[in-house]
Amino acid sequence: MPSFLRALLLCCLAFPAFADAMARSSLDDGWRACGMRTAAPAASLHQLLRPGQLLCLERDFSVSSTPQASTLLVLSALAASELWLDDILIGSNGQPARQAGEERAGDIDFAMPLAPQQLAMGKHHLRLLLSTQHVPARLAAPFYALYLIDRQDYRAALAWYRLPALLLAGALGAVALLFLALTVLYQRHRHWAMFAALCLVAALLLVAEIWRSFAGYAYPLHLPRLYAVNALTWLFSALLPLYFHAAYRLPRWQLAAVLLLALTALAGALPAHFDSRCWWMFCVGLAASLALNLAALWRRLPGSRSGAAIALASGILFASTGERFAEGGFALVVCFLLLPLCAQLLAQLLGERNKAARAQQLENQLLRKSMQPHFLMNSLSLISELNAQSPQAAEAFIEALGAELRMLNEYAQQPSIALTQELALCHNYLSIMSTRLQQPCSLLLDGEAPGITVPPAILLTALENAYSHNRYRRGAQFKLRIARLAQTQVLTLSLPAGEPRQHLGSGMGEQYIRTSLQAVFGDGAHYAIEQRQQGWHLTFTLPVAP
Repeated sequence: MPSFLRALLLCCLAFPAFADAMARSSLDDGWRACGMRTAAPAASLHQLLRPGQLLCLERDFSVSSTPQASTLLVLSALAASELWLDDILIGSNGQPARQAGEERAGDIDFAMPLAPQQLAMGKHHLRLLLSTQHVPARLAAPFYALYLIDRQDYRAALAWYRLPALLLAGALGAVALLFLALTVLYQRHRHWAMFAALCLVAALLLVAEIWRSFAGYAYPLHLPRLYAVNALTWLFSALLPLYFHAAYRLPRWQLAAVLLLALTALAGALPAHFDSRCWWMFCVGLAASLALNLAALWRRLPGSRSGAAIALASGILFASTGERFAEGGFALVVCFLLLPLCAQLLAQLLGERNKAARAQQLENQLLRKSMQPHFLMNSLSLISELNAQSPQAAEAFIEALGAELRMLNEYAQQPSIALTQELALCHNYLSIMSTRLQQPCSLLLDGEAPGITVPPAILLTALENAYSHNRYRRGAQFKLRIARLAQTQVLTLSLPAGEPRQHLGSGMGEQYIRTSLQAVFGDGAHYAIEQRQQGWHLTFTLPVAP
């Protein structure tokens, strides 16, 4: 993995723990209604603050030592507020009121700086006036946090919270543009377009998650932001398994899309808090992705082993973060999931480019081989002789030669062809050689050829090599035996021995056979030559097509 990605991953791992490790003094508990310091039991702000209220609350707290630097009093709540410290108004956030029309909504996060002398060692009295007139009834808990924290620590915590997510969002946005451009300009692969959409949605979701701490907003905008986060989470959780479905080219695409979208929407409709619904939707997406990867692994599809490992590791990592979706769980999984997938896709792209270059090289090599001067000169000389002896035989020979060259030109442009097409090419070639040698030349088939694909002209090349190294004065009979095993298909071509002849070739035929097998099947194909008393046995071991 590149060093930039490693650094980004370490930042995403570190920032939630670093932010949580900041020393802060919580002031959530011990509150009573104003003027009732002893008449009512103390409660937490989580219990007291509800939608549609105007509350005056107060509590005492003690400071063990005077702070050396400026301290922040941070209030996070869906409320307009006024704060008094030791009966002195120290700040206001909006305008609290008893009626919704009179309230001026405050920001959801409000930080009030306090000088060291305001928090001198000893006992202090804090009073809050809070109104939640614009909070929807469905948000039953409009209070989030109230605490004291060192100003420098607070800034550091915000930086560690924002920076990795912003870097990751920028990287994912760049990756989305890259794969979108590749899809439009290079090849229209469905899974490339799906991955571009997946990265774009993940980048938007990360930005939506950190927007609150990055830019801030008035608390009535909090609910639309939560809906936006839920919608993006639903889209990401459905796109993730759909990407794997498209990458493995699994059947019934439309049915899979409908089922995954519906299943994710069902998880998003659970009667739970927004973050909990996001957590469940993301779990559904990870579980469906793991199931698709395991199904692909069962079918032994290319890339399924690494895909299953990535999906399993991401699921375990996300489960270990608990229900802290907004505080880093999603960013962690994106690091472990999308970035390795991006590296995998880029490696596949480079592999396809190399494969295309090798295919072009093989095509040129095959065409050069089929245009050998001695083959054409001998054929033209034979046409002249046949034309003088039997014009009908000359016409038949010209048709066979033209068909051979047309088939070679057509097949040279394809990375692989059906074995039946290869056999037609071989039978036509042997017909030409029968006419040239004035002796019968044939190829017998033992087995079933349909359903097998081979690189173009590999059997033809073997037959040409046989004629280049041997002189068959009484004709030649070749035999191809086909054996189908569990995971392989074995083609055995028997070449009869003839009178040895001097051959000054460069080994281009053998090189073409091996190179073309590697280009089409990779390491899954094997080619072996065995010399026997009766001739040679050429064995082509090919993987079974999925």
